[in-house]
This record gives sequence, structure tokens and C-alpha cells, in this order.
Amino acid sequence: MKAIVIATLLFCSGLTQPLFSQISFPHFLEGTWKVDNKERYEHWDRINANELKGLSYELKNGQKIVSEYLKLSKINDKIIYTALVIGQNNGKEVNFELTYQDSTYSFVNEAHDFPNYIRYTPLSDKRLHIVVEGKSGKIRSFFAQKIATEAATEN
Repeated sequence: MKAIVIATLLFCSGLTQPLFSQISFPHFLEGTWKVDNKERYEHWDRINANELKGLSYELKNGQKIVSEYLKLSKINDKIIYTALVIGQNNGKEVNFELTYQDSTYSFVNEAHDFPNYIRYTPLSDKRLHIVVEGKSGKIRSFFAQKIATEAATEN
């Protein structure tokens, strides 16, 4: 009986590995997202099937003020979120690796000071919950609405 249980566990673990390594690419991010009750935006463009490029910005007096440049890339079997934050990290990019659980795309970098986790949870085609969290317990949580691109530049 033990042999059957062990064989079943080994077989099942062999079947689940490909499922986890084939997390779908987060194409749902493509477009412009406006943070609720703020003039903060995140915009993503599809470069190809395995890459999105984006930026995070604020609108002040009709001017777009970029705070960070973003990239999502599929490299081998991993999806990497890369952030280049203006005025931080000595101008170097910081990479986060994707994990997926319960409809949440979590990008993780345990070695970074803050954040260590960036989480995107699609609530609908046009609604998103974003959580930025550090190991210290510091958390920023906000909701964003997908908007038409021209609406982000007209304010």
C-alpha cells in the first residue's frame, strides 16, 4: 500500500510541475491604469508575446512626471518584472520573479530593501488591486481602473 501511495505522489508531483512552470503571461496589464482618487497612472505596451514595457507616472499641471520605467519579460520559463525607479538604486534596474497563486500575480525579490513583493490581482477586465509590500511589514495597497489612453493625457 505504501508503494502505491508513494508512486501516486511521485506521479502527481511530476504532473504538477509543468502546470506551475506555465504561468500565463500577464497580458491583462496592457493599457493605462489610473489609481483611484489620485493622478497616478501605470501604462503598459505590448512589445511582443513575451514582453511588456511600461511606466509609472503622475500628471501635474498637464505634465507627465515619470517615476519609474517597467518591463515584464519571459526569460526561459520565468517571468521577470523589472523596475528602474528614477533617483533610486544608483540608477540600476531591480528584478522580481513571478509566482502565481489564487489569481494573484506576485513578483518577488527577497534581497531588495523595499519592496520585496509587488502583487497584481485582476478583479475584472477593467479593475485591478495592487499591493506593494516589504518584509518589514510596510504595505501600500491601492485599486486602479483601466482607462482609455487619451483620458490619461487630457487632464
